Amino acid sequence: MIHAWNLGYEKSKNKAKELYLKIGRIQSPAFDNEYISFNNKGFNHLIRKGRLLRTRNEQKRRFVLLQYVEDIIKNPKARIEYREIEAKHKENRYGEKVIITSMARFWTFSATIDFCRIKVVIRQTKKSKYFFSVMGDDNVKISKKEKKRKIKKLPKK
Repeated sequence: MIHAWNLGYEKSKNKAKELYLKIGRIQSPAFDNEYISFNNKGFNHLIRKGRLLRTRNEQKRRFVLLQYVEDIIKNPKARIEYREIEAKHKENRYGEKVIITSMARFWTFSATIDFCRIKVVIRQTKKSKYFFSVMGDDNVKISKKEKKRKIKKLPKK
């Protein structure tokens, strides 16, 4: 079982950001030692899903898993799944609405660490591959103390 860092949200986020920047980019044997970069898109995806903010507990779970990402990507025994997604979105170009089609490729590396199944997602759009996300099963625990949030009640008028 993997336990969340016993830190508040901001300290956890700062520790995760520091760890993330330290990784920078790594070579993956699964891609013939091609580099995988750890850019802002990946870190932002830990905090948000699209435009929606993830809950703080969900973010903290993902932050803790960052320490295993590099080993999982470099592990030749990691299970890898592949999928392609064709995305269409409307774009306004020169006053005209145009439908743009793009292709995104995803590789999911899976490994079990401390009885926790961890998945690392690598994404490729156009040329380069980059870290996109990390997730674990329910064996990533946030302590009860961390789960409780102090909610201030507004005074009655």
